[in-house]
Amino acid sequence: MGPRSSSPVSPRHAVVCGSSMAGLLTAGLLARHFERVTLVERDGLVDSSQPRKGVPQGPHTHVLLQRGLDIATSIFPGLQEELRSAGAQVMDMSADCAWHVAGAWRKRIPSGVTLYSQTRPLLEWRVRAMVRALPNVRILDRREVAGLLHDETGTRVTGLRLRAPGGTEEMPLAADLVVDASGRGSRMPDWLEDLGLSRVEETRMQIDVGYATRLYRTPTGFDAGWKMLMLSPELPRLRRFGAILPIEGNRWTVTLCGWLKDYPPTDDAGFLAYARALAQPHLYEALKNAEPLGPISSHRLPHSQWRHYERLPRMPEGLIVVGDAFCSFNPIYGQGMTSAALQVELLGECLRKGLGGLSRRYFARAGRVLKMPWAMSTTEDLRLPELGDSRPFGSAFLHWYGERFQRLTATDAEAVQTFMEVMHMLKPPEAILSPRLLWKVLTGRSEGTEPPPGPEPLSARLSSRAA
Repeated sequence: MGPRSSSPVSPRHAVVCGSSMAGLLTAGLLARHFERVTLVERDGLVDSSQPRKGVPQGPHTHVLLQRGLDIATSIFPGLQEELRSAGAQVMDMSADCAWHVAGAWRKRIPSGVTLYSQTRPLLEWRVRAMVRALPNVRILDRREVAGLLHDETGTRVTGLRLRAPGGTEEMPLAADLVVDASGRGSRMPDWLEDLGLSRVEETRMQIDVGYATRLYRTPTGFDAGWKMLMLSPELPRLRRFGAILPIEGNRWTVTLCGWLKDYPPTDDAGFLAYARALAQPHLYEALKNAEPLGPISSHRLPHSQWRHYERLPRMPEGLIVVGDAFCSFNPIYGQGMTSAALQVELLGECLRKGLGGLSRRYFARAGRVLKMPWAMSTTEDLRLPELGDSRPFGSAFLHWYGERFQRLTATDAEAVQTFMEVMHMLKPPEAILSPRLLWKVLTGRSEGTEPPPGPEPLSARLSSRAA
């Protein structure tokens, strides 16, 4: 990202549409390169961790993987301290997590791969406060984007047309660079067609994922041998997922999820019954006597989508797209915010050569950046036969190998360490195909011989204590 004292590439104005994590990171980055930055947001923004209307998935469990946190901290030094002081829980992704996957409990080791766990509203609030503190950034909330300003030829974007939500009177906002971070609902494909460009090609994967989340008070004296619990699906047979993560305020965030419209219910009894049907009883037993702290929130995502701006034969200069407006993934894999951070990091690299040709340079490389997270999520979802017969070459081998690799993580520390680093985008997915790990998978040999027993269900712990 460059040092904090980076001089602007030009004394000009950049505008960012949307105050999601993608938009906040972009605004922080651009503040190093531009004389002025304006962040435009439809919602009214308050100085608190209240959920925002424009983020319907906000109440649900979110994770910022370590690579994403590293990028965010490079833009906002001191962010980790801010999060800790606000109550974020810091965990080792392996040592502190009981994780059941592929029919076994994953071996737990000190991995050094760190997860900061907090609610999404708290994360955005603290990052937004750091954006507000930047002297050359202005936040313009309660404004929506009505369209693009452009030159006569339509080859350069020169700003935005803004209006109050629901209003008709428009105001122009001139800019030398416009960044669209407005999320899945972005209208950029329509606006580009208005400029005479061809329709942006989209790839969609119909997954019909639904998830439900509830906050609980962490039970006094709770000790089940883990801080975080993950019960993965075993696609295509078991299509349900459950997780408990500790968050600020001595609370748990609990999320249940199902694929292909196997949606978790939002009533008390149905939520617990769904939890009871997971691969292991531990999550249900942790919840059945825990105190809920509010209603159950639900959200549904019909498909993963990738708008292929990188394939357009021509893209107007002065325009960049980042985050879910570009590519949005199955949220269960936790890649969204970190993928956005990777795009923002790429934008910073492309800005080092100035504004001339910036859009062309960025989009030429952005497609390659997105390939990794897209492949990681879609390869797993393609285990579902309902998604059709058209699968990329090699999918059958990847499914076969992936399942056996996950079983290897029950006994082999090297496999666990590699998986954690790949999951957190610290290493490329090809790392799990290293010669050593490939040999272990193919021969069935590992450092250990027997899988760990995993944590005891609470009922067994309580019975043994009573005895």
